[in-house]
Amino acid sequence: MMVADTLLHQLVVAFVVLQVALGTNRQIVTGNPAAGAFLSVPTTVKRYENDTVLLPCYHHSPYRYVRWSRDDLLLLDSRYPDLQAPPRMRLWPNGSLEVTEVQTEDTGDYTCEIMTDGGRASQRHAIEVQYQATAAVYPEDPIDIRVGQILEVFCQVGGVPQPYVRWTMQNENATAPFENERKLSVLIEDRSYSGPVQCTATNGVGEPAAAAVDVIVNFVPEIEVSSPTVHTRIGETGLLECLVTGHPVASIHWFHHGLPVVFDRRIVKLDALVTKHQYYTVQRHQLAIRSLRDADLGQYECKAGNRVGIAGAQLELTGRPMVAGFKPAAEMSSPTTHNFIWQTESHSPLIEYKLKFRRVPSGNVTPARHRSHPLLLAWNELIIPADGSYGPLHSIGYTLQGLQPTSVYEVVVLSRNRYGWSDPSNILRFATGGEVEIEPGSEDTSAPAPSSPVAQTTETLEYSESEYGGSAGDGGLITDNFIPNDFFDYGAASRAPALLRTVPAGLLLLPSVWAVLSTVVEIKEL
Repeated sequence: MMVADTLLHQLVVAFVVLQVALGTNRQIVTGNPAAGAFLSVPTTVKRYENDTVLLPCYHHSPYRYVRWSRDDLLLLDSRYPDLQAPPRMRLWPNGSLEVTEVQTEDTGDYTCEIMTDGGRASQRHAIEVQYQATAAVYPEDPIDIRVGQILEVFCQVGGVPQPYVRWTMQNENATAPFENERKLSVLIEDRSYSGPVQCTATNGVGEPAAAAVDVIVNFVPEIEVSSPTVHTRIGETGLLECLVTGHPVASIHWFHHGLPVVFDRRIVKLDALVTKHQYYTVQRHQLAIRSLRDADLGQYECKAGNRVGIAGAQLELTGRPMVAGFKPAAEMSSPTTHNFIWQTESHSPLIEYKLKFRRVPSGNVTPARHRSHPLLLAWNELIIPADGSYGPLHSIGYTLQGLQPTSVYEVVVLSRNRYGWSDPSNILRFATGGEVEIEPGSEDTSAPAPSSPVAQTTETLEYSESEYGGSAGDGGLITDNFIPNDFFDYGAASRAPALLRTVPAGLLLLPSVWAVLSTVVEIKEL
């Protein structure tokens, strides 16, 4: 009998435990009105700071108790009225939770849990306290960086909703690739990257937040030479100048033919500050040489160096003539002749001029397009004696004869004094009478262009020195080698030009005829 009672007791206990287990693990309802559970709907409430939020917890059945938790941390429980509520929170009789003057720390997930006659049910809500974006840049101190290095800057942002990040630099080309990136990583290509680097955070709440750091780029000095060739004369003062931009500030050294310049009372160095910018410094450096001597002429170099690197610029102090320029001629030209006037400046008496001319294909603007016509593009040369005057301005007129009608020619002129040949002038392009322009690509250089009585025109075009070429003996390599005074007979030169300045162009293509003409000139002089 006792065994049966014991067995019955065990069965009752097991049944009670099973009931408790089934009651405890009954499924939690999550607030779907269609399921006949919660009347309220799960929601995320977005509010600004200091607003009031009411989180609902309405059920279709009366509840025995209700409890609220945030991120699994218990806040309120109706079973324990003595439990102190957190600041600014209050439980309403219908189970709703009120939060007043919400702050950023109130952001989180809130769970409403109730016990009804049908069991336990819960529903989730969320509070998102929106606040203005914040931004901070690291490193905070100004950044010293060299050209060629990688700049890395970090932007730490805060705010709800999540802010959008935009980087801006002084160099506008470096802005676009770094939209909405917390880290800026950019190659410093040149000194234009100096300046503030700014991170701007925007989330639509209040004004955007911005933080910046200053970037100072260290770069190899940049040298600017306004006049690479300085023309002067013996006995005067020669002045060479270079402008140097750099950060850090560069030190300057002068060299003459590769050797350091030795300074004394006659040769002095003059340095002056031009601009002291926040990110670089511009200085003017001059080398003044008083009472010039022949040995002072030649190539100079201005070298600037700082801890980043060294740069140099070449300058020439010369007694050679300046570049000649063509002037409008008053006399009219004919289909077979053309009149020229050019002017140059030389501090020493001129010895001679070199007039180079060539015929180019009709309708062609760039001679390089017609390399298949070497005879048409070959340069012819005329050596024209100068009058030997001291100047410094020298002008001369010349008539080029024996030209082909309805043709296009190019002319360039150089002048020489005791210190060598000048640099070539700009190329003068002119057309003889009757020239007809042909559309590019349609010209036929094998047949002559049709003649028409159009006005003769000229234009000046810039070409490189290689465009008109030159032989090894025509002064292609300009130096300051001294030419003795007795190299040229100024008296004979002044008597010769009347005959030499009207030589037909066709004779230049016949060296033997030119030699005979030269002999005739010499006989006439005798």
